[in-house]
Amino acid sequence: MALKNDYAGFCFHRNKISKIDRIDGDISAEQFYLDYILKRKPCLLNSEYVIKNRCNIDIKYLRENIENVPVELEQKISNSFGIGEKKKMKFHDFLSLLEEGNTDYYLNTQYIKESAYCPSDFCNALTRQMINFLPKRLEIMGNLEIYQYNVWLGNNADEDLKTFLHHDYHDNVYVLLKGRKVFRIYSPDFAPHLKTNGNVYRVHNNGLITYSPFIRSDGSHLLDVYKKKMDKVYLHISAMTDHLDKKDKLLEDKIIESSINKAEQKLNKLEDNVLNYKLRKHKFRPKPNTRDDIPSHFCLLNTVARNYEDDIFSDNTDVGKKYIDVHVNEGDICKKKMNAYVATMSFM
Repeated sequence: MALKNDYAGFCFHRNKISKIDRIDGDISAEQFYLDYILKRKPCLLNSEYVIKNRCNIDIKYLRENIENVPVELEQKISNSFGIGEKKKMKFHDFLSLLEEGNTDYYLNTQYIKESAYCPSDFCNALTRQMINFLPKRLEIMGNLEIYQYNVWLGNNADEDLKTFLHHDYHDNVYVLLKGRKVFRIYSPDFAPHLKTNGNVYRVHNNGLITYSPFIRSDGSHLLDVYKKKMDKVYLHISAMTDHLDKKDKLLEDKIIESSINKAEQKLNKLEDNVLNYKLRKHKFRPKPNTRDDIPSHFCLLNTVARNYEDDIFSDNTDVGKKYIDVHVNEGDICKKKMNAYVATMSFM
């Protein structure tokens, strides 16, 4: 089945723009929303204007303020991070390795359990200890709330070391505390050309890349949506039924019964939706992943170093060279859009 690409947001190549915007001054939350969030447009910001009362977080600070909790590290394989073996270690032991110049281990995302609707916690055991030193909200993001915190930490001087090209699932606000980092990014528009390990079913208009026809543009699973709606209707019917049995009613019986009838009709439609979902799910036959050793959202190709004369807008240029280079330095904040494809290189 052909990939459905409904992406309607910003695209560097569609606009013939080869550089990311940099904002070195103040910008209001409203203007930031209109110019970047709404348009799905990435940008660089200076943390001095975004994060108030920021701390100077370095290895010494981490050792003095963070307990020696167990962490899961990734061991580097060849010239790539993202598929290495996992190794458990005490956090302070890892910090000692970094101080010694060890480049073999990387503190990647410390995963926490998730329910069908959200993570079980705001952050993992490591970042929870840093919560008092991290911003609870960013004024520039307006009424958007932080969904989750993560910390990444490593030591590297290898110019060729990079992560697998992959796409993320959320808008990211990436704050670089130390060192420098290079993002090589592509728009979700490139989904048909950047073959992922999993078979992409659809790119939603906001850029969300999905591998199933049962995921909405906000990331919600259709069955979960139907069930939550049904739960609300059941509660409404129960409340109205209880009200009918009361002697002192605020509403007439006819009004209450009419409300119950409407709720039951709505419930019938939702039950039909669930039945149709189950029939469609039974018929849906997703293609298996190409490889078993990497996640679905990892690409089967990676970025390639390019020459100055390479034209990223030319149809003749290899897709592996068509990325946008984003150089992030200490104190910079990179706002990445949902599901941008990215390969990263980090240096300390």
